[in-house]
Amino acid sequence: MKTVMQWFNLPRKYKTDGDVGIEIEVEGERLPKLDKYWKNEHDGSLRGPENIEYVLERPMSLKDARIALKYLSVQYNKNDSNVHDTVRAGVHVHINVQDLNIVELYNFMTLYLILEEVLVKRGGQYREGNLFCLRACDADYLLSCIQNAAETKNFRSLVTDQLRYASMNVKALGTYGSLEFRAMRGTRDLDLIYNWAEVLLGLREEAKKYDSPERIIEGFSEGEAEQFLRTALGAHAESYMCGGFERMLCDGMRRAQDVAYCVDWTNYLEVEKKLIGELEFPLGTEFPNEPMEDY
Repeated sequence: MKTVMQWFNLPRKYKTDGDVGIEIEVEGERLPKLDKYWKNEHDGSLRGPENIEYVLERPMSLKDARIALKYLSVQYNKNDSNVHDTVRAGVHVHINVQDLNIVELYNFMTLYLILEEVLVKRGGQYREGNLFCLRACDADYLLSCIQNAAETKNFRSLVTDQLRYASMNVKALGTYGSLEFRAMRGTRDLDLIYNWAEVLLGLREEAKKYDSPERIIEGFSEGEAEQFLRTALGAHAESYMCGGFERMLCDGMRRAQDVAYCVDWTNYLEVEKKLIGELEFPLGTEFPNEPMEDY
């Protein structure tokens, strides 16, 4: 099947083996300027005595991202940095989905939509209802857009600033070949950020186990909410079992099912076979392992 990279006609320069990209927005005092692993960037939406956005220099494996986070932690300690938890500062994690096929991508999005309320709640009090991190329950426009993209096979329609500030930013698909997740608060607890990236990467891998988004909904309906959470989040599940999580998951499933059943996924492969001749990059094309200019 065609990959995300092929559906979105991503340039060769965006082919990368890195799994995660991390952007950490920080407001506080005595913030370090980094010269390794991270770029120091300005974000006009941040305030405070000092502010900065730390952006990984390139997409990395989870293992390498942990090394980069530990380096930032050391610099925080050297500077005795104070990091504020504010409504403006958040952590954005990109998960590389370039090599997923479109069914796997929709599996990933369906899993996230079911879990979204629980995941965002764990992200912190300022992330729920945040205008820079809108959940599907805050604004359901995202749902209609990703449904329409699957129905029309016009996935480039998702590359719009109107979808940029969802907690699951699908605009990044056509920009970098990633899904960007904006649910984590700004924090000095870099283990928390690492665990969040691990959860998201785990969801990507879980998505590959399903034949279609429909099977995810059916699996949820056949079991219990708690078991679904444990299967999806593995060792991290306990920390997401907040009060009312079963209701949140059921509400998320009802929203996600419109996406899951928007097309007949069993016919998708046949449709794609007819479109193979239209590919800019034929299946099997080898791409150089070049780093992204920005993630």
